[in-house]
Amino acid sequence: MIMTKPAQTPFHQNKNTTHTTPAFTLVELLGVITIIGVLAGLTLGGAGAIRRHGATSQAKSEVAALQAACDRYYADYNSYPTTNSMPDPSSSSDVNPSPGSTYGTAGKALFNSLFGTNQYNLPPSTKRYFEPKPAMVSSATIADPYFIDPWGYAYGYNSDGTNAPLIWSTAGTTKGETNKWVTSWPKM
Repeated sequence: MIMTKPAQTPFHQNKNTTHTTPAFTLVELLGVITIIGVLAGLTLGGAGAIRRHGATSQAKSEVAALQAACDRYYADYNSYPTTNSMPDPSSSSDVNPSPGSTYGTAGKALFNSLFGTNQYNLPPSTKRYFEPKPAMVSSATIADPYFIDPWGYAYGYNSDGTNAPLIWSTAGTTKGETNKWVTSWPKM
């Protein structure tokens, strides 16, 4: 009878332990979660800036369109739309673009002059100089709507009828930060 040596198991295997499946350690999982969190924060922060820039660009486009509509109105009537209550863009105290303020009053007069009626869902009673998107109108169902900017505030409007009108958006600010406004006149 020949004696042979029994086969030896490799040093890292022990017959007494059970075989486990490979898995991630807690440190590896926390590292991956941290990296994902940092990337998500960077992405969402950039998205907010892009959204603000988009709203500002939209307001610039709408102010230019309202200015052009006022020029078409002037071509027909030799006068710009006027209102009895006009906000003063040079005053830092008159920056409340809410419906009950002078912004809302001037905006209603501008809407009536350029849209041809005092209600969005009615046919015009006079020539229509501007066709706004529904999101640009304060309400489609009530009388006396006004034009609103991308932030939901009334556009400012000021004209004596003879000089080119001043049209502006407060760009969502109500604290007198006029350097952030979107205006129809060049900034100094």
